[in-house]
Amino acid sequence: MFYNMKKIISLFLVLCIGFAFAGCSNKSKDDLSIVVISKGYQQEFWKTVELGSKQAASELGFKLTFQGPEKETEIASQVKMVLDAIDNKASVIVLAALDAELLSPVVEKAKNNGIKILTFDSNVSEDLSLSFAATDNVAASKIAGEEMEKTIGGKGKIAIVSHIAGSQSAIDREKGFKEAIEKYPEIQIINTYYAEGDRSKSKAVTSDILKSNPDIVGIFCTCEGAAVGAADAVKESNMKKIIIGFDSSEDEINYINDGTITGTVVQNPYNMGYISVKNAAEALKGNSVQKKIDTGATYISKDNINTPEAEKLIYPLGK
Repeated sequence: MFYNMKKIISLFLVLCIGFAFAGCSNKSKDDLSIVVISKGYQQEFWKTVELGSKQAASELGFKLTFQGPEKETEIASQVKMVLDAIDNKASVIVLAALDAELLSPVVEKAKNNGIKILTFDSNVSEDLSLSFAATDNVAASKIAGEEMEKTIGGKGKIAIVSHIAGSQSAIDREKGFKEAIEKYPEIQIINTYYAEGDRSKSKAVTSDILKSNPDIVGIFCTCEGAAVGAADAVKESNMKKIIIGFDSSEDEINYINDGTITGTVVQNPYNMGYISVKNAAEALKGNSVQKKIDTGATYISKDNINTPEAEKLIYPLGK
């Protein structure tokens, strides 16, 4: 089904890409605009990216538009946003690509129209982007894998509840986690299950996992929606399972405090948005920017959740 959707979106690209208007150069600063296109709005992660982006734009005096599809499955909607940015003669597009393969052609069109391209969280083809600011998802998920091994005692069956098949962040997080777990032969990953980063779908998927594999001891969840949905299902089942998540939200933190979620790997989305827009401004000035920026990841559990370092990541604007 996902493959067929890709074919449909590819056709959409062929039909639409020719309608993108050429961009204009030689604009004054008042006419310069930065368009940030995220993967969605359904998770607190993207709202925090938006806060960081707008703070940087405010400090630097640039006009900024922040947008994203309602859901992280709406690749065609994100493609249209890039095309609209081209039509509206954006100066810079800062993009978190839902699908590298399908977004690369429209990003290339934008670049050919004189629009500077920067990416964050999930990249397109590297030669299209001036700078990529993101968590090193492979390294971050290795942290999750090591914490899972330690918590379950080095043996048992575990499952992965992921967000979007084909998303580079999902691919990298699964890869990093598996690379960490491969070192422990007594741990078996039964499968990866995709639930679109949606809380209710992740709950339903996890409920099915628990029914068909009641002997699993742990679940790794690759995003906030997956972690909270899995925790909902585990709590409702009255089973005791180790859940290690990714990202953070108020619900996720509450589940860590009550023991339903063991811990979570927290990115720095505020920093991701802030750095991306600052780099966009530097690019508009004609200055070089760092090609790849690791915005960092920290494992948070009951052991460190109340430390100043953890609270700064969990509550970027304060409690």
